[in-house]
Amino acid sequence: MSSFTDAARRLQGGDDDALAGAFVDVLPVAGAALSTLGRPFGSAVIAASDPRAAESDEQQVLLGEGPGWSALRSGAPVLAYDLSETTDDEWPSTRAALRATGWAGLLSFPLSVGTFDIGAVTLYRLETQPLAPAELSEAKLLAGLAALRVLYTTTRDLEGGIATSAVSVTHSSGRHVHQATGMVVAQLGLTPENALLVLRARAFADGQHLRAIAEAVIERRIDFRDPRTTDPARKEDR
Repeated sequence: MSSFTDAARRLQGGDDDALAGAFVDVLPVAGAALSTLGRPFGSAVIAASDPRAAESDEQQVLLGEGPGWSALRSGAPVLAYDLSETTDDEWPSTRAALRATGWAGLLSFPLSVGTFDIGAVTLYRLETQPLAPAELSEAKLLAGLAALRVLYTTTRDLEGGIATSAVSVTHSSGRHVHQATGMVVAQLGLTPENALLVLRARAFADGQHLRAIAEAVIERRIDFRDPRTTDPARKEDR
């Protein structure tokens, strides 16, 4: 693993691709993903260490609940070391979805700058033993640095006219959703924010990942003007 100093330097160095990797390189975690949640930037996966972590955070974005949301609301880390435990937490649907991905546990840290709430970083684990106090401290410090980087990046994108209401185009799954959102805008004449809401609603109704619905729209297996396109898994000749 890299040293904490190296990871911190990477987060401050302007490399957006290093956002998630910095956590995985320093801490005993198998995956990491960062998402903006709610206002003002919309809910979006903006960085992930690997596709599995990205898919897991997409569940939080899709369902509108999860450890990241809870961490952001409370302003404190959410430590769910064993996802198999039955709890009375605020995100039962997301807990069930995350268990299905094979993760043993997770930790979510809020991404905030002062009183400005941005989103959360979620660290995914294959083991259930708790992190050491020093490791938790390092995770919190990295989350603080990552929050500054995310704030800079999202503000830069807004100033550049890049819509941030869709899942970020920094990752392949995000590019698919971004492209599909544009297609729904053209199909239904909606704003990008409302077009993404249509995609999320379809994913929820079909019990599919947001990425799968986006791919079906891109491949023209789903057209929101055509009620016959109801099965994202079915490819039709056109």
